[in-house]
Amino acid sequence: MLGVDRAMRYLPILVDLAGRACLVVGAGAIAARKVEQLLAAGARVTVVATRIGTRVTELAAATPSVRVEQRAYRPEDLDGVALAFAATDDPALQEAIAVQARAAGIWLNAVDEPERCSFVMPAILDRDPLVVAVSTSGASPALARRIRDDLDETLGPEYAAAVDTLAKLRGRYAPGPRRQAAFMRIVDGGLLDALRGGDGRRVDELIAAACTGLPEQAAAGGT
Repeated sequence: MLGVDRAMRYLPILVDLAGRACLVVGAGAIAARKVEQLLAAGARVTVVATRIGTRVTELAAATPSVRVEQRAYRPEDLDGVALAFAATDDPALQEAIAVQARAAGIWLNAVDEPERCSFVMPAILDRDPLVVAVSTSGASPALARRIRDDLDETLGPEYAAAVDTLAKLRGRYAPGPRRQAAFMRIVDGGLLDALRGGDGRRVDELIAAACTGLPEQAAAGGT
């Protein structure tokens, strides 16, 4: 029987929240950053708090995807949400939200309290469409941010350009082992160096050499 390495506490995943309902309890500066991140992912956000900060007010005024309810949190606020953030300065309230979210099967991040979290937020380097997430499994968000900043200096714009290039090829060629091998040849053949140097001709040569003979999507679909 195969053994399982359980050294990794959290499973790193990227979640599609477009159009999904999410909850933020709290409306201070930290809560506002969570609202901004959720909006960037296309979520619909409800903010519940007895005091509403300036930035949350601005976000609500700027987008219909944010609904603000200035009142105390209620357990039913968790109904129907995909995930939630607890970002208050009340330990008892944080614990209550964590217990209720766990009972309801709702993914919860209690800010800076990994013991109350069912998921933790990584430090994010966003080079759309490239996203790099760095996590210390909740042990040290400050260190995660430092690692992210170091990567920011290392990963130039050619990495995002490489993602764009390969995404276009994915839309052109049919999926399968041959496409996967071809893309590896492009990447290993110097795609990043060519993009870094602005050598479009070399990029075209790499693609032509690797993709010759690949079935295209239209042919694979019979249209």
